[in-house]
Amino acid sequence: MPFHPNTSYPLMSHRYCTKHAALPTLASNRLLGFAASALVTLFFPIFLYEFFNFSIIVVLVWYVVAYLVRLPLHIWAAKIFSRTGLVPSMFIGTAGLLLFYFSLYALDIGINFSPLALLGLAIVGLGVNAGFYWSPFHVDFAQFSTKGRRGREIGLYYVMQQIVGIGAPVVAGWIMLQYSYNVLFLVSIALIVASLIPLVFIPETKVQYEFGFWETFRQMYSKRYRALSFSMMAYGAESVVGIVIWPIFLYTIFEGRYLEVGLFAAVIVIIGIGFQLILGRAVDRGSKRKFLHWGTEVYALGWFIKSLVDSVLGVFAASTFHSFGLIMTRTPMDTILYEKAADSGHYIDEFTVIKETALTIGRMLMVVLLIGITSWFSITAAFIVAAIVSLGISTLSKVRVEPEI
Repeated sequence: MPFHPNTSYPLMSHRYCTKHAALPTLASNRLLGFAASALVTLFFPIFLYEFFNFSIIVVLVWYVVAYLVRLPLHIWAAKIFSRTGLVPSMFIGTAGLLLFYFSLYALDIGINFSPLALLGLAIVGLGVNAGFYWSPFHVDFAQFSTKGRRGREIGLYYVMQQIVGIGAPVVAGWIMLQYSYNVLFLVSIALIVASLIPLVFIPETKVQYEFGFWETFRQMYSKRYRALSFSMMAYGAESVVGIVIWPIFLYTIFEGRYLEVGLFAAVIVIIGIGFQLILGRAVDRGSKRKFLHWGTEVYALGWFIKSLVDSVLGVFAASTFHSFGLIMTRTPMDTILYEKAADSGHYIDEFTVIKETALTIGRMLMVVLLIGITSWFSITAAFIVAAIVSLGISTLSKVRVEPEI
């Protein structure tokens, strides 16, 4: 399996894992982590919505603070994992996620501790996870994946995620129907602990992050990274509507019936699995940029259609269409991102950190905008904004990153 010759340090051998097994091992780690997140992701905004007495505004304020805390951590963490290596950094990031879930568990069981302090610890945990886990994961994925086959590898990886995603929301809905949120958080904690095992077997990769703190923000708007930054800001802004607003919208449509919310999410995932496999191969054979343009247009239309529906049947039809748009957008988008990261040579970590920082900026700005929108309009107005913003994702096709020698 080829590796880019211009990485800051060559991939070092590891006594437990061959280079050819590196990608499946890394994917195993992420799939276990994804299983934990998939149990909670759909219901976490609902948890906050109920905790804050059904105030969307307060939920959005919580997210603003969370993204604001996360923003500098991407850069600070890069300076640290330049010294420690990527695998130790992913261990630290996973510990942050454990802190997040333990804080929510303590909050739900009503431990004798300040709720605001627990919510603050949850924010810190998410920030540590975002800074220390995701950039190293993406750097390793870019290096372990195979040039010319990335579309298929990403497609297969997403299919495995979707298979996990079929059962997770149903199981989560059933757990909450039978028990409570705290049991859901405990199951997720167990899965996250299990995700640490594959990390032991991942070959160590070292990088050297060379940008300073403020230089990172200046580089985001340089000619080299401008298209990447704007595309990722658009993707981050659009995705936060799906992360925060869409689950609350489903909660209101299904009148608080958790199991039905979970079943609905699972059916949408099932519909998209076959399409994901087909598209992964097509992306490798065809023009990734054309697929990205087509995908963003379909995806934007899906958001617009979602803004018009107010019944279970309408939501199902709109979500099915929108899931196709998501797959058509995300598969070529991620293929391009990993190819450009691998082609960045010595600057693979700078490329990845700038991408993650831009995502966070886009999410934070969108949440601030959503506070104003939901104060004056209905919740569905957020979907129209997401439709407009999502068109900016296609800016990624303009990214031209040449390898540094």
